[in-house]
Amino acid sequence: MSSSPVLVLDIDGVVSLAQPGSAQPWYATMKADWGFDHDEMARDFFRIDFQEVVRGRLDLFVALHDYLEPKGLADRLDEFVAYWFDKDCVIDRAVLAQADAWRQRTGGRCFAASNQEHHRVAYLRDHAGLGAHFDEIVYSAALGVCKPERVFYTTTQTRMGVSAAQSILFVDDMPVNVDGARMCGWRAMLYRGPESLEQALAQWG
Repeated sequence: MSSSPVLVLDIDGVVSLAQPGSAQPWYATMKADWGFDHDEMARDFFRIDFQEVVRGRLDLFVALHDYLEPKGLADRLDEFVAYWFDKDCVIDRAVLAQADAWRQRTGGRCFAASNQEHHRVAYLRDHAGLGAHFDEIVYSAALGVCKPERVFYTTTQTRMGVSAAQSILFVDDMPVNVDGARMCGWRAMLYRGPESLEQALAQWG
């Protein structure tokens, strides 16, 4: 196992910028486009079946079919997923460039660690090109557990082949996830924009 420097970035809120609370969330026009809004979807889907989806216990398409069917939209399932993934793919290329430059300068490795389900990870990795910037995207559905649960970090560390927890710098926009990483011995910082990352990476590795 390696103890060389490792950079670990969250995806939503760090690399991808269309999450809830952002200036232009992916669902900004969903009510007009689909007839229901994010608050309704959060209440009836994201807080219920989607919790099983991101833990890899339920397939996204199965769960969404059950959600869309009572709305008469089950026959547009593929269209809705394509809409969601496209709208929710606002990639901060400057952050990726910083990670690439850090990796080139230090010879360290760079991973993404995120609460995601299988289909969106494949979309981000292959269609959005994130796979070219990370040694691996480690995500909750593949691990069967989500941040900030302790086993997410310990399993991720094993998967990355890292022996010394302190050789990891973890960057996340959620304080609870940063706290979880620190409880496992990782170095961790709360992401406050590209400038905060630039300052941290200048001193890391």
